[in-house]
Amino acid sequence: MKIIKRLFLILTVTFLLCSCEYDDYNYTPPSENKIEYAHTKAEYVSDEEAMYQAIYKHLTDGSYSGEIRLYGYASTDNAFSMSNMVISEHPELFWAAVHAVSSSPEHDVIGINYHCRDFTMNDGSVGEMCAKVSEEADRIINSIPDGSSDWEKILFVHDEIVKNTWYQNGDSDKFTDTIYGCLVRGKTQNNGYAQAFKYIMDRMGYECGIFSNEGYYWNYIRLDGKYYWLDLSRDDPIFETDVPYNYTHLYFMCDDEHFSEDHDISRGNNRFAPKCDDFSKYYYVVRGSYLSGFDADAIAKLIKKNINADQLELKFDSKDAYNDAVKGFNEGKIVRNFIKEDIHPEKIKLCYIDEWNVIKLLIDQSSE
Repeated sequence: MKIIKRLFLILTVTFLLCSCEYDDYNYTPPSENKIEYAHTKAEYVSDEEAMYQAIYKHLTDGSYSGEIRLYGYASTDNAFSMSNMVISEHPELFWAAVHAVSSSPEHDVIGINYHCRDFTMNDGSVGEMCAKVSEEADRIINSIPDGSSDWEKILFVHDEIVKNTWYQNGDSDKFTDTIYGCLVRGKTQNNGYAQAFKYIMDRMGYECGIFSNEGYYWNYIRLDGKYYWLDLSRDDPIFETDVPYNYTHLYFMCDDEHFSEDHDISRGNNRFAPKCDDFSKYYYVVRGSYLSGFDADAIAKLIKKNINADQLELKFDSKDAYNDAVKGFNEGKIVRNFIKEDIHPEKIKLCYIDEWNVIKLLIDQSSE
């Protein structure tokens, strides 16, 4: 009996000592340990902007596939859309695609799985593509004439992209509608134009963005404290190959009023919608070729001023003004003004773009 009592006393003391030991080491239940471990493998994001920046940081860390693990603000509802927003707003991520979004409700962790949009490519091949994009952008930037104004630099990049790119219809290649398709292959669709322009403007230090509505993309840019619209893909119209003109400046540095005639500039799903209320930087205004009627003397002087260029675009502010100009050219009412300005009429060929009230004068530099 004494032995049993003594054994019971020993077990009681041992139990009390063990209890004290657990208190001293702050024992945490296994389930909480699992949550803490899961969170050490993930990044906490407090709001939409923090989530956006976290995704961008991971996608630009030099790896071309992996998983981004987030918790806090991140959810299965916003992870996919936010990831695609980051990719669409950063042309250097042209290679990236979101494969899947996973969740761990027990741990409040969201996993965003990404890889190259062509999953058969290895990291080395993707890296080579990125290098080619960078090289082509540098080539364009380094070709800008010395002494160019900011407006002229932006125009030069616009023209280099438009003149050296073919709008590719009906191509389902994974990289056609990207900056790679535009700058490296020279064949792209509307998003590729917008990506290429933003990428180069970013490298040059200009504030530039991509805006989209219903699957169509264009750009905005900030210059001298004001915002302007550009649409490079529509400045590269699709014409038959025998038509002797292939680009315009209809949407270069445009304001809301004129741009919204055929673009939906409501905010939509875009994070930022600029207010573009200045018309002074519009291409035709700066060039002095935005006209309200047919003035043979003024047009002849414009041609003389641009005689060493390949082309001159005349944009009329109304259909009536445009029709008057077409009639004036067709009836030869400007020939005497050509002679007065020492312009040989045979050097000038006309192209009429009725839809946009534009007369394009092609200046033959090979004629004597």
